[in-house]
Amino acid sequence: MLSERRAGILNLVVDEYIDTAMPVSSRALVDRHHLEFSTATIRNELARLEEEGYITHPYTSAGRVPSNVGYRFYVERLMAEEPVTLAEQRMIEHQFHQAAPGYDDWLRLAASILAAAVGNVAVVTRPQRSLPTLRHAQLVHLRAGAALLVAVLDDGSVRQRIVGVPEADSQERLTERAERLNGRCANSDAAAMRAGAEELDDEHDRTLTLDVAELLAEHDEDTELYIAGIRPALEQPEFDSTERILDAVQHLEAYHLRGALRSTETPQDGARILIGDENLDEWLQEWTVVVSAFDGPEGASGTVAVLGPTRMRYGRTIPRVRYFSSLISDLLQEVES
Repeated sequence: MLSERRAGILNLVVDEYIDTAMPVSSRALVDRHHLEFSTATIRNELARLEEEGYITHPYTSAGRVPSNVGYRFYVERLMAEEPVTLAEQRMIEHQFHQAAPGYDDWLRLAASILAAAVGNVAVVTRPQRSLPTLRHAQLVHLRAGAALLVAVLDDGSVRQRIVGVPEADSQERLTERAERLNGRCANSDAAAMRAGAEELDDEHDRTLTLDVAELLAEHDEDTELYIAGIRPALEQPEFDSTERILDAVQHLEAYHLRGALRSTETPQDGARILIGDENLDEWLQEWTVVVSAFDGPEGASGTVAVLGPTRMRYGRTIPRVRYFSSLISDLLQEVES
């Protein structure tokens, strides 16, 4: 547990780094914050914080920057939230009431306003009930080496594609293969199928399982997703080279964002914060994701999220993600009532 003094110094380091994007030195802390401690004392405390993993020392600088551990401690113990003011709420609600009522306009508007408010990428997904799961699958013989794969999902929708099968497989053998798949995979989502496929010894059963998993994933990707704020996010100092900008743009495409949000539990009436390497997706491990869920009709739910560098204004971002989640829930309930 950090001492009160070291916790206070860590708080200053994080706030200073968020504001300036420059490594923070002991001299800068003493001069800018009029600390009652000497520069040598602050330097010693920074060294202890570095030993304990809360800050790190960039190779080319005498200053320190927060580590992911330091940001986590800051968010949980030190951060002062910047609440959504009554005037801000009124302005946002007025913008929504000026828009035509309906999912598309409201969700697109929410992403745009939230991105402008926090200066990072905002993502809003259309409500859906859950990840699609398989009800059952069939294989219909077309010709030697080819069959029609038909997958019926839990919501009653049907996905199909032509797949390769062993040339010797008759309709009877294809039916047996589909029955084995149904026994293993009924009520499973795409991730569970992919995991199960790795344990199968039969190469053709494994390939069929992966084909069905891909159909389910394609169905999930049809969910509408609204993105705003990519440009201001990429204007931050973290994206100081063309290579880094292009890499970020590539990964901020809808497919990758859906994958990131699918792997993130989205709490109701709150926000989950994933910092750096807490994100499962490797491309997000220099980013922070703040995500919250909102209620849609008939038990469906959507997500509101902000993505940005780990040097994020957490105190401003987190309450605004929670606020937009609550606001969208209320608006959609009004439409349904």
